[in-house]
Amino acid sequence: MKFDIQRFGGGVLTYDPKKHIIIFGAKQITGFADDSIVSIAPSGEGFQKYVGADGEVGRSIDPNETFEVTISLATSSKSNEYFSEMYNIDRKTGAGMLPLMIKDLSGATMFFAEQAWVQNFPEGGRGRTIDTMEWVLDTGQVNDPILGGND
Repeated sequence: MKFDIQRFGGGVLTYDPKKHIIIFGAKQITGFADDSIVSIAPSGEGFQKYVGADGEVGRSIDPNETFEVTISLATSSKSNEYFSEMYNIDRKTGAGMLPLMIKDLSGATMFFAEQAWVQNFPEGGRGRTIDTMEWVLDTGQVNDPILGGND
């Protein structure tokens, strides 16, 4: 019997947060916050539109293809120590610039930066319960990022 995926829910897409892989340097990041994993924001303007007094329209391409990536971890995550170490190494030696890969194994998202570094220590605190620490990384130029949907 042949299974017809179109007939049996082929239009339902599934997102699985457990299938997000973030690798910084040679280490996979783990211990994400309860409702946030990562945000990726371009630092450049993309395209800028220009409209002259006579209505002629032009555009320019911003050459800035760098990004700011925020990774949200639980305060209990061991990856906090890794980001702290990389920041401290970078401040002392300049050797904390590493590759960064973000991949959604249940979808099309693929982001890779050959050069990324921890921007600064996050604001941190401790209380009665586990909280969130947000690590902000800056990147060098990024080619062809894909922020996609899910299968």
